[in-house]
Amino acid sequence: MKTSLLLLVLISASSLAQADSLIAIVHPDNHSALSTDAVRNIFLGKVRKFPGGGSAVPVEIAGDEAPLNENFDNKVLNKTPSQLRAYWSQMVFTGRATPPKQVGSTEDLIKLIETNPNMIGFVSSLPTSAKVKAIPLD
Repeated sequence: MKTSLLLLVLISASSLAQADSLIAIVHPDNHSALSTDAVRNIFLGKVRKFPGGGSAVPVEIAGDEAPLNENFDNKVLNKTPSQLRAYWSQMVFTGRATPPKQVGSTEDLIKLIETNPNMIGFVSSLPTSAKVKAIPLD
């Protein structure tokens, strides 16, 4: 009984760790060294280029992926959903930046980034067939 309970706890902890993992993804030809800070600045519209040059267009998954977006907003952007809405209202109103583009699914995001070297996105896990460069975010 104790062994099965321990196994259940370990499996649950492993699932939670996977749910919390975040990976930035870019085109495989993008050789920029991207830190979590660089990703944050791109997704907040503070910079519009990758550290190595070239336009940076942030893209996120809309709708059903809300837990992933909230995790990214909290962990990488250091903002709650309400803080982020207020931030983007101000940025758009003043003309300083626009929010990230949105796509409908993880598959759409991966396909878009596979074919466009200017795009950057984030996922919680990657299929082995994805032809993108993965950058773990801390």
